[in-house]
Amino acid sequence: MKRKTGVFVVTHGSKLKEANWIMLRLTRELRRRFRTDCIVPCFMELGQPDIPTAIRKLVAKGCNHIFGYAFFLVPGKHLQRDIPQIVRETLKDHPGVTFELSEPMMADPALADFVENRLKRELRPTR
Repeated sequence: MKRKTGVFVVTHGSKLKEANWIMLRLTRELRRRFRTDCIVPCFMELGQPDIPTAIRKLVAKGCNHIFGYAFFLVPGKHLQRDIPQIVRETLKDHPGVTFELSEPMMADPALADFVENRLKRELRPTR
């Protein structure tokens, strides 16, 4: 069977709907850039869709490998325990579907470059 990868991009979620819209816009842009509908947003809590809903959506699209992109800075409890447990529980209903989870964003050295560039713009003297 050919591997078809689906991606869920997961963040914590917020009680403020406007804050959650950022994730919805991000995943819409990623789908456009990757030219696929197999990238979906989800929230650990305080937002919809939740992780199980996102996984079921990807499986319904024929994805047999799920990649969770963790939109988290550090490897805290959600990343180390909660998300893997939710995924394992959800995938019990989908035998044969494999899963992997990204490292947190702080693991990427490019994050320091991103923050440096933002700081340079923000701290630039006004003329």
